[in-house]
Amino acid sequence: MYNGTMLARTLQSRILLAITCTCLAATARAVDHVSLERDGQALHVSGQVLVEAQDGGLLLMDASRGLWAITPDEITHHDQDDEPFKLLDQEQIAEKLQSELTGQFRVHQTAHYVICYNTSEAYARWCGALFERLYRAFGNYWKNRGFRLDEPSWPLVALVFDDRQSYAAYSRPELGEATSSIIGYFSLRTNRVTMYDLTGADRAALQGASSAAQINRILSRPEAERTVATIIHEATHQLAFNRGLQTRYADIPLWVSEGIAIYFEVPDLRSKNGWRNIGGVNRVRLSEFRRYLRSRPADSLRTLIADDQRFRSARTAPDAYAEAWALNYFLIRKHPKEYVRYTKLLADKKRLLYDTPAERLQQFEATFGSDWQQLDEEFLRYLRSVR
Repeated sequence: MYNGTMLARTLQSRILLAITCTCLAATARAVDHVSLERDGQALHVSGQVLVEAQDGGLLLMDASRGLWAITPDEITHHDQDDEPFKLLDQEQIAEKLQSELTGQFRVHQTAHYVICYNTSEAYARWCGALFERLYRAFGNYWKNRGFRLDEPSWPLVALVFDDRQSYAAYSRPELGEATSSIIGYFSLRTNRVTMYDLTGADRAALQGASSAAQINRILSRPEAERTVATIIHEATHQLAFNRGLQTRYADIPLWVSEGIAIYFEVPDLRSKNGWRNIGGVNRVRLSEFRRYLRSRPADSLRTLIADDQRFRSARTAPDAYAEAWALNYFLIRKHPKEYVRYTKLLADKKRLLYDTPAERLQQFEATFGSDWQQLDEEFLRYLRSVR
């Protein structure tokens, strides 16, 4: 039930622990060059230091917007030149990806995305069209609610592998054994969405001008609903972290981050485009939440909001994800102004500064009120009415 984003955050937190306590915002725009040794390998990274801790630890962003959390004991040399830091453009990103990935990878570019793939061109184009529809819908959705998102000057990157085996080989260093249960993920470290061709055994049929329609038919089958939802879910994470809704490595509560992604993920299987729906009732999560109600403790809302522990356990994660969707669904519909105000508060959070459980609860109460029993009763009453 864990998705790639949550797993990546768990793995990265082990690296960040050494530098999160005394971090200082960096203001320099020149290029930093850092040599380091990690896991017995000598590495060299160039980019912009975003955060520098008092103990010498660094958070550095490279030119492709990858983030490097570097502990002081890893650093062997650090200097800076006078060249201004510049992000790679679409063409430079495309060249970098093709040199980085082994095999016959090609690139499909859209207005906002660079998609590097070794599957069919038809499937890459289908993914690009899906991502662009989501990009427009995501921006319009928040604009209509008073939250104008950023227009990133950098391309968003997606990797699409031909099959699950090659995808797993690439993803295993980041996801470990969980790769076998995850069909796609957004990485907070690399800023990329990684996935594989979901058409599987039907891929041979994808030839000619009608291939996009054939892909839609394959992926509109009821059994494919969760797979398409997962890709939309991870692409929503990428948009949130690149358009100013959330900041990578800031303390964004998982009930918000995952809840928003689940809110956007529901595919409309009746649409010829495979997806057009935002905020539809997520039948899978609603069913899971109603099962959870049979044993749901009285303090469930408080434990969901106070910290992320329920998302990090295989035993409690399914219920946490279901309740995260339910709570976001409820707040967006019943308390929309407060919800947007709370989302803007989270958007201003700084990297590597982490709230205590008490601080998280106080922030929530300042926006939605401190009468937890009343809010919980309203929440449950509303969710029981959802059909």
